[in-house]
This record gives sequence, C-alpha cells and structure tokens, in this order.
Amino acid sequence: MHEQSDVFSLQDLEPTLPIKATSLVSVAAADVWAAISEPGNLVNVHPFCESNPVETWPGPAGRDHVHYFSGVHYQRDVLQWIDGSGYDLIVGPPSGKVAVANWRIDHTGPDACDFSIEVTSYVRSNSDPAKLAAYEANVLQTIGSYLESVVQGVAHFAETGTPVQRNQFGAHQIYSPETDASR
Repeated sequence: MHEQSDVFSLQDLEPTLPIKATSLVSVAAADVWAAISEPGNLVNVHPFCESNPVETWPGPAGRDHVHYFSGVHYQRDVLQWIDGSGYDLIVGPPSGKVAVANWRIDHTGPDACDFSIEVTSYVRSNSDPAKLAAYEANVLQTIGSYLESVVQGVAHFAETGTPVQRNQFGAHQIYSPETDASR
C-alpha cells in the first residue's frame, strides 16, 4: 500500500472515512472470484458500466477502464491482487486518481460467501472544514448507493450467470442517470 500513500500525498490529498457495502452471495466463493477476476468483468456485474476496456488483466499489474453510461470515464489500476480473495484498486479519471477500492470475498460456507467493496476517497488536505463536511455527506450518500448496486450486481451475476441490466437496482445521478427505458 506504500504506492497508494505516495500517489495521494504527492497530490496533497488525505483520506475520508471509508464507505463499504456487502452482499451475501449464495454460491461458492470460487464462483464469485471467477465473476470478478475475468477480463472485462464489469459489463457483467456493474449496472452503471457501459464498457470495460482492458489494458492488462488479471493480476498485480492489472489496468482497465470503466466507461459509465453517463459519459464519466475512470481508470482502475491494481495495487494488490489476492488470488481467490479479492484485489485493491486505485481509481479515478486517468488524469488523477481519487479513491482506493478494496474488493473482497469472505468465505462463509461451501455454497455461500460475503462479497464487499470498500471505498476510501481522497480530498485536498487544506480543504475548508465546512466544505469538507458537505462533501463527505454527499460522498456517503452517492457512493453508498453506488456500492450497494455493484455488490448486488456481483451477487446477481455469480448466482444466475446472467449479466446485470443498466440501472437494474436503480439509477445513479452521477454514473447512470435514469432514462425513459429505466423507469
């Protein structure tokens, strides 16, 4: 994780409180791992992802891109790859990373596991305290619902083998706004 702190400290950024979402998945942990470790996996599991071009995947030097239905584009770089259990990503626009996302599978039985994503956003260390509090409240609301949709998408795909549909668990104002077709 040393690389992570260097990236953010060089930009004079500090972490906000982490936000986490977890879903019980009614399949073996190996099935969830297969769903999240395949190249281009986000088009199957992520209800706000329009495309998921891959530069290098899977593994410790992994890099892919998330093109959201809203037009937002993020790059994901693997910080740590833990075969069978998850990975840590540094994410954000290609011009500058803004968060770390930890994807984890927790084995709970032969045919069940918990899948979670925890995100820590980074903000300017000299931010005005009132603006920072407002930002953190907004991040908590928007990223919390975002993560809930993604962990539900992973569970859905791992359990059914059927890719998620756009906004399957609700629209997202930043990454995939509601459309006439998603109402």
